Amino acid sequence: MEDDAALARQVREAREVEKCVLDALRQDGTFDALRRRLVEEASAKQELRGAVSTALANSATVARIDPARKPTEKALVDALREEEVVDEDKQVRVKLEDTVMEAFSKELWDLMTDEQEGLGRELYEAVYAARERLALSENDV
Repeated sequence: MEDDAALARQVREAREVEKCVLDALRQDGTFDALRRRLVEEASAKQELRGAVSTALANSATVARIDPARKPTEKALVDALREEEVVDEDKQVRVKLEDTVMEAFSKELWDLMTDEQEGLGRELYEAVYAARERLALSENDV
């Protein structure tokens, strides 16, 4: 029972450190800068652009657009979000938005978890530096 209590205490302490690190990254602007760059870099990837282009090319909503009466951008985006397509791998119907967001999420995850170079490395270093700053400030108290 004591082992469980000790483990629970360690988990709570680790969560508190994570919250403090995230707060520090938000306060100094690092979080927003990295998030912006992640979206920009993922959006620039040709694989992701290809996935979006394929989804739009196969879209029944886009195919139904009457050139004489183009919908507003908002109406088109709303219709695309609701459109259902067949997922070839799973043989089920899914929303077009889910297909695109899954590809985008995968690309973001790949960028964030590459600790060897690029944004993944910068993210790793930013978190490490924030943890070090927090540790130093705790030692000064």
